Amino acid sequence: MDAERSHMEPNAEEISELTKKTLEKINEIYPHSRIHSGTTFTYHDKNSPGYGWLLPGWVAEERRGKTGKIHRYYYDPRGRFYKTQKMVLDTFAEENGIIVLDT
Repeated sequence: MDAERSHMEPNAEEISELTKKTLEKINEIYPHSRIHSGTTFTYHDKNSPGYGWLLPGWVAEERRGKTGKIHRYYYDPRGRFYKTQKMVLDTFAEENGIIVLDT
């Protein structure tokens, strides 16, 4: 496997226990062996700049390919995968009984 994994930003010692459990679940459910070679991974939680909107235990994954393009994916504390920020926000709303009217 040529895919590389990087550490949480900014410092691995600052990761909450809930985030650590989510990362363990992600690595258990979604092995990166099927990812293209040369891809690097960076994981973020609500304490990472730009990701303060995530709830505790949720993780954003940034994958950078050989071309430098970044793809973002999101995981909930159960390890469920979401492709977009909109999907994450829709799930937040649904799980908390919030009705969002988009006009």
